[in-house]
Amino acid sequence: MRIIDMHCDTISELLKKKRAGEEVSLLQNTGHVDLVRMQKSGYLLQNFALFVNMGTCENPWKEVCELHQLYEEELCENSDMIAPVYCYQDIAENESAGKMSAMLTVEEGGVCGGELEKLRELYDMGVRMLTLTWNHPNELGYPNKQEGGLTEVGRAFVAEMEKLGMIVDVSHLSDTGIYDVLSVAKKPFVASHSNAREICASARNLSDDMIRRLAQAGGCMGA
Repeated sequence: MRIIDMHCDTISELLKKKRAGEEVSLLQNTGHVDLVRMQKSGYLLQNFALFVNMGTCENPWKEVCELHQLYEEELCENSDMIAPVYCYQDIAENESAGKMSAMLTVEEGGVCGGELEKLRELYDMGVRMLTLTWNHPNELGYPNKQEGGLTEVGRAFVAEMEKLGMIVDVSHLSDTGIYDVLSVAKKPFVASHSNAREICASARNLSDDMIRRLAQAGGCMGA
């Protein structure tokens, strides 16, 4: 069985440790994910999130750019083991070459400040999936535990993401926001790291109805 994992915060953790003066790398570290363990486990694809905490970060765009630079450096240093993907065909080609695949994502749509041009910049940087919110409201919508759904800007972002070929990710989004995405999305989308609320009553998890409707829309849910 080949493993596909839709979310990890490894790049953000590596940057945090590097800033603290630690010598760490994507190849091997003490976090949850590194390339050595991925290879031993039979990984096909790992989504690497550039996570930005809007509650503590003074310049979210600068932060996401620094995270992107670290991601690029780590993939370059380990190009014998893993390669980036920008479309499905890249995954197949990397597998044929004996390499694992890395998909770049952003966790926190607020890094764009509501600007579609910055969304397009993220796409040009290689980002192929965007989590609309994290735990703070932003220009796109509201997170779980808060009232409110997608804003008009959020709806415009969903439309532009579908036009670009960037996957919409509703993990952390409010219940109303998820149903808003279900109503406006024309392409499949995902909940990259959510589980079943019926089993674990976390606000980030999805109700049975959401899970069914996500599947009916052609999307999927990661743990």
